[in-house]
Amino acid sequence: MNIILCGLPMSGKSTIGKLVAEKLNRQFIDTDRLIENTYNMIKNKKYTCRQIYFLEGEKVFRRLEDHQIASLKNVKKSVIAIGGGSLINEGNIKILQDVGSLVYLKVSTELLWERMKTKALPTYLNHKNPEEEFFELAARRCPIIKNAAEFVIETDDLTEEQTVEKIIELFRDEKST
Repeated sequence: MNIILCGLPMSGKSTIGKLVAEKLNRQFIDTDRLIENTYNMIKNKKYTCRQIYFLEGEKVFRRLEDHQIASLKNVKKSVIAIGGGSLINEGNIKILQDVGSLVYLKVSTELLWERMKTKALPTYLNHKNPEEEFFELAARRCPIIKNAAEFVIETDDLTEEQTVEKIIELFRDEKST
């Protein structure tokens, strides 16, 4: 059984995923890194997801993302962090639900926005009013993520370690299998 972490951008999927994988002695897979690796092999240059999205546009980026989600079909006993927009494709939801258990790292939109402001804003946000656009994006995506997820962990008041422990507790009986 795979543990698949989902949530909005900046919800901690990669950070928490690495920690959970380490504690459970499982492989960690980040689909954003898979996208970058695939794209970079083709282009023979080093680009981040942010740069790929900016250079190629959303349609190409989502195709790359869909391809990487499909490549997870035979993955076993891993912790997987998926991109914040992966679940907007219903086909990806089906694949991921077949591959493992989706755990939604739910963070308040306000806290996510605060985190986002400390880093470079994502390229998909309209730079005339990025805050409004982010809140609209969150309003669209949160119900999709919640409906797709088997488990929801509200992390606003949790430390990274507490979040990790909550995830491990969900899968306690599978540690040794």
